[in-house]
Amino acid sequence: MKIDARGIACPQPVLMIKDELDKIEEGVITIMVDNKGSSINVKNFCESNGHTATVNEKDGCYSIVVAKGYDCAIAEEKSESNIVVFISGECVGNEEPELGKMLMKGFIGNIKNLDNKPKTVIFVNNGVRMLTTNEETIALVKEIADMGIEVLACGACLEYFKLVDYLKVGVVSDAYTVSNKLFNADKVIRL
Repeated sequence: MKIDARGIACPQPVLMIKDELDKIEEGVITIMVDNKGSSINVKNFCESNGHTATVNEKDGCYSIVVAKGYDCAIAEEKSESNIVVFISGECVGNEEPELGKMLMKGFIGNIKNLDNKPKTVIFVNNGVRMLTTNEETIALVKEIADMGIEVLACGACLEYFKLVDYLKVGVVSDAYTVSNKLFNADKVIRL
């Protein structure tokens, strides 16, 4: 099978290969992308899931050959864990705010695609704007909340930015509850 993901932005090539790999028990899939970043993302995703991946580049086109099953796959036992995502702002990083907002939107939008989803996502500081005034991220967060992922908004932060009455997704929380969630988590992802 071949997938043509040229001209398609991150993270779609990874999601495309994931969908096809999920459909087979064993086999080889080739995916083509047109940038190095996507080739690295696809290769890393495949290898982290126990598949082999080989990248070939020619004239700016990357062909990644992925093998699932056979003797190359490493069976992993996945256990449900208590993962908490702690979002402390509207941006990933602080060097380029527009890029940071785009990356944050991509991160939040892809939580629904994860095999090992977080149990709780906590928004603090100006991150609460993503639950109140940013319509693009509100829609994305509603999707994950509808999946049963707990969404908490810092009450003090909402008060500080005068956004308490504008909360459109999630529930208002307090420092004790947030601390309790963080300290009892198996893993905390901080953005």
